[in-house]
Amino acid sequence: MASQMTEPEIQSALARVEQSLGEERPMDAIPDLQAILAAVPNHPGALCGIGRVSIQLGDNNAALHALNLALDQVPEMLEARNARGVAYQNLDRLTEAEADFQFVCDRLPDNPGALLNMGGLLAARGEFPAAEQYFERILSIAPDNPTAGYNLGLLHLVTGRLAEGWRGFDLRSRADNVGLAPGRSRQPGWSGENRPQGTLLIQAEQGLGDNIQFIRYAALARARVGRVIVEAPDPLTDLFSGIAGVDDVVARGHPLPPHDAQISVMSLPRVFETEIDTVPWDGAYIRPAPERVAYWRNRLGAGGQARHVGLVWAGNPGHKRDSQRSVALSVLAPLFDVEGVVFHSLQIGPAAAQMDAVPFGRRIRPLFRKARPFKEVAATVSALDLVIGVDTSLVHLAGAMARPVWTMVTRVPDWRWMLDRSDTPWYPTMRLFRQPAAGDWNGVAGEVATALREFVDN
Repeated sequence: MASQMTEPEIQSALARVEQSLGEERPMDAIPDLQAILAAVPNHPGALCGIGRVSIQLGDNNAALHALNLALDQVPEMLEARNARGVAYQNLDRLTEAEADFQFVCDRLPDNPGALLNMGGLLAARGEFPAAEQYFERILSIAPDNPTAGYNLGLLHLVTGRLAEGWRGFDLRSRADNVGLAPGRSRQPGWSGENRPQGTLLIQAEQGLGDNIQFIRYAALARARVGRVIVEAPDPLTDLFSGIAGVDDVVARGHPLPPHDAQISVMSLPRVFETEIDTVPWDGAYIRPAPERVAYWRNRLGAGGQARHVGLVWAGNPGHKRDSQRSVALSVLAPLFDVEGVVFHSLQIGPAAAQMDAVPFGRRIRPLFRKARPFKEVAATVSALDLVIGVDTSLVHLAGAMARPVWTMVTRVPDWRWMLDRSDTPWYPTMRLFRQPAAGDWNGVAGEVATALREFVDN
């Protein structure tokens, strides 16, 4: 027997669902949605809610099923159209996503949320001028919209307009599409002023590669303050303790030492007004212990005729772009046609098991079976002649040590790799290999194999 709910009760339940979803508490929305569907089977508003809950829980296929049921009943339901566009985009079905987002924009031409979704989709496809128009349109309607400002900042960064980009990038803590945890310090923010007697805390932010890339600014900051304390992700604390300009390191989550001012590590480029031609670089800023490098060179047998090449083909599976930036090991088969190379795996985690599933797997020597201290990883990387990898913390580590490193980059890249260049001002010893078309890792592998033959011959 169906349960009973009055229309006001259903509307109250949907309002609670909206609040739960707005606060990203999808599980809290489920009891109300179940109650509505028990009272009114196939209620379109509840089905739309189920779809949105499924998106937040990461099940986009389930979301499409629920949203299609809702739209079968109410084709004009803009909330369901918008949510379906999000699910399509999450599944990389961008043409279908665009159709839904355009449907919503046509009916709500001044709605920031609708414009934001369309602009985000165009940016995801690499249509940056068109995306920029959408974000600028939002800012003309709502000048203080942090998500539009942040997304516009990313477009400026990826297209090489760094000065403009850093301003928008600094809105990331307020942007809806970042989910950035607030820094723990409550001391005043540092804007680059001289404080000869002051102590500055540089706060950790985002992933390991991000922290490795921007810790180079510690030396510049130290020139303006009396003392620099760096908060670092736990795996990087030992690695960062020997970096120029760093007086002390504290692991993220541990009690913070006394300090007078604070800044996020990823806000330092804005403070120092970094442009393409002023990216700080005085050579390697991470240096492993020479005796450990010598140990690994001996263990690898480096120094002979063969080239020793480290491989990493997959990143953190929890990264939101992992499905785009990681590659199946089988795709790298052309590299194994190159003679005179000894391949070593720097890969850990589930992706390392792919070595057992490819015919050339026996040619790869596993260096690590599990995570090792980054100081030891740094020494290993220094013992190699070359590192070839996807966009992970290891390519940042190799670049920070000024080691030869080739990074395989998606057609629509992360902002830091910019566009249409095979080098990067962030790491002078890094070479970029870009997808010729979205998803085309085979083309990248062929280009890397050709370059590897030249590397061996030279």
